[in-house]
Amino acid sequence: MSQRFKKGLISICRYQTTITPYSYIHDDFMSDISKEEIAKHLKNLGPFPTYSNILNPQHFYQNSVLLDYSKKSPHPVSLRQLAGYGNTLTKQKIINSANFVRIELPIRLAMRIRDLQTLPFGVVNNFHLAQIYESYYHSFNAFRKIPKIHTIEENKKFCETLSTLLDDHVFNLSHLMMGALEVAIAESLPQNELDQFMSSMLRSRISRRVIVEEHLSLSQNYNTKPYDKKPPHYLGEMFSDCNAAENFKQVCELVVKSLNFPIERMPNLEIDGDLDTNFQFMIPHLHYLLHELLRNSYEATIKNLATKTSKRLPNIKVTIINSPKEVSFRISDQGGGINHDKLKNIWSFGKSPKLARESLSNFHKIPGLQLYSNLKVTKAGSSIITPNTEKFIETNTSLGEKSSTLEGFMARSYEYKLGMGLPMCSVYADYWNGKLTMESLEGYGTDILLTLSKLGYHSNIIQLDRA
Repeated sequence: MSQRFKKGLISICRYQTTITPYSYIHDDFMSDISKEEIAKHLKNLGPFPTYSNILNPQHFYQNSVLLDYSKKSPHPVSLRQLAGYGNTLTKQKIINSANFVRIELPIRLAMRIRDLQTLPFGVVNNFHLAQIYESYYHSFNAFRKIPKIHTIEENKKFCETLSTLLDDHVFNLSHLMMGALEVAIAESLPQNELDQFMSSMLRSRISRRVIVEEHLSLSQNYNTKPYDKKPPHYLGEMFSDCNAAENFKQVCELVVKSLNFPIERMPNLEIDGDLDTNFQFMIPHLHYLLHELLRNSYEATIKNLATKTSKRLPNIKVTIINSPKEVSFRISDQGGGINHDKLKNIWSFGKSPKLARESLSNFHKIPGLQLYSNLKVTKAGSSIITPNTEKFIETNTSLGEKSSTLEGFMARSYEYKLGMGLPMCSVYADYWNGKLTMESLEGYGTDILLTLSKLGYHSNIIQLDRA
């Protein structure tokens, strides 16, 4: 049996309930499984796996519709334009915004579906990436059929559908990351191609969710305070005024709580620089960035110094630098640094097969991880989105209460190292026209510099054009 075929069987077989979730990471796994057991899963190696509601023989004939959409260009829009649009809301503005989202989503989804279709078969047929393909096509198929919106009442129903979309597809991010790890294990794509694919998928995901959440935010504000004049640079409720020092303290509490280490010896967080720095940002994205960077520094410090002293470990130092157009954070630790040969790969999603197996095993240990799609289709293959009106009414009072995969990652226990934090943070920082760099002094510690552009000052930068 060839190694490539063996890897494919291992990837499929782990989903059988009689096999433990982590068996596939062991080299002797095949010796524990009978040939009869393996044979049950061979059909899932084909183009139409049994677990998919969408990938069926008829799907091929639907591609002509998709191709028409994938040839269209997404409408370029900046956050500054959104700010000006939401400054004073009217009924017509809300309706226009709804139709913009209605038209824009299928185009952006079609572009990413087409990217998935052009991947090598052994990549797109990966279980996790197939789940994403199904999820994207489900949304594309549903939203392209939504008729033009003419009234506020029609917009209310449309918002219910959008809210359901955000909740139903929240599992896509973990599937994308797990798919990248399995591709790395099988070495199905060169590292640079995997990085390009992941960056494109993540940026597009952020753009679509920002567009959706912005419309939900504007609609909510119009419903509660119609014609209310907003302050300059208003970007909707999804963007909050953030005090840099306070947000670092909040995130640090989460990090310290997740670490299994005596609190009396835990490194303190030392914050200096411009402590009064305030800027607008999306709280979930900001907290994820700060959380992953602080967590790395805390874990490295504890790992490197915990056995060398019985005293409190050296502080993690954060310096806040405020300028008119951007804000920067330098996070310094004494955690021993990183070997310079490894520095070039820390921003890559392409891990060695050994590290990828360890990370994938930790993914499966995260409580509540959703593996299978809950999306519904009719017998004829039409996608169904059933808005939960009651849930929409409860959660739409605050977009901060929407489900977030990033929050789930931050809440994970310290031993679940996913190996994706730095490349994920790099993409998120770059999306918001920022930058993430690291300097390491091997044997001593690291300095990480995170720079984020202030959203209201960049009128010519088109974040949402990253479709």
